[in-house]
Amino acid sequence: MNRGARRETIFPDADSQQLFLSIVAQLPKRFGVRVHAYALMPNHYHLMLSSERGQLSRAMRHLGGEYTRQLNQRYRWDGPLFRGRFHNRLVSTDDYWRHLLVYLHLNPVRAGLPDTGTSHGAYTGTEPRPDWLDTAELQESFGSVQAYADSYSSTMGGNEPPTERFDAERLWAPNSTGTVDVPVHNAPVRSVDQAMKKICAVTGLTVEEVIACPKGRKSNPACWLAAWYMSRGCGIDHGQIAMMLATSQSGVSKRVRYVEERMESSPQLAAWVMALGQKRPKVESGNT
Repeated sequence: MNRGARRETIFPDADSQQLFLSIVAQLPKRFGVRVHAYALMPNHYHLMLSSERGQLSRAMRHLGGEYTRQLNQRYRWDGPLFRGRFHNRLVSTDDYWRHLLVYLHLNPVRAGLPDTGTSHGAYTGTEPRPDWLDTAELQESFGSVQAYADSYSSTMGGNEPPTERFDAERLWAPNSTGTVDVPVHNAPVRSVDQAMKKICAVTGLTVEEVIACPKGRKSNPACWLAAWYMSRGCGIDHGQIAMMLATSQSGVSKRVRYVEERMESSPQLAAWVMALGQKRPKVESGNT
């Protein structure tokens, strides 16, 4: 999800919506991102995506950058279009996933706008489904077109309460550190691959972006976090961690220490650790 800078319009007309969707259509083949639903409002958009290859950040950079470039060129605008980096939330239950679909499609209806800027018609069969829009998973989850339509009508009429933990306001609300809370599964992590999936979910980065440390260990907080979480949170051997993070075992130890030394002074690290379900490391009194 993202908004226009200063909440200004990002879709001035129907043509601009089609331009945006033409770029969304590139995401499945280029980045392995499945597009399940969309809702385009005058000054913001929502997308329901699943990232098959861990390239969500790259896909969204391409979408935002290419749309801004083409829209500025078309209307002779200048400067950034969006307020900043996109926001994302991990959906971990089927109930939440289904309710989110209905919520997105009702966005323009509740604002008194036509629903032409959503994928609602593709789910009801009233509009053709574009090849890049993957509706099969959610249609199967609802069971039938009628079941989806009933849920849509009930929610619009206020007769179907949101699923547990769904809070429309929090879709946009960052926490006190300026980041967006991301729920993660509480299943035990026993491998570097499982740990890396959690790191990517919490930071919103790809595996490649987490591993990248071109200027040393102080240049990428997510890479320090990965080393600390795999070691302290999962008890994984430093040799395995070193192979995953493309460093040495001593490099892993240094990154672990760096997290523990900087935890109290880095709200970002503290927020990530809490999102991973970990307690903040204790700093021994008298240490500097």
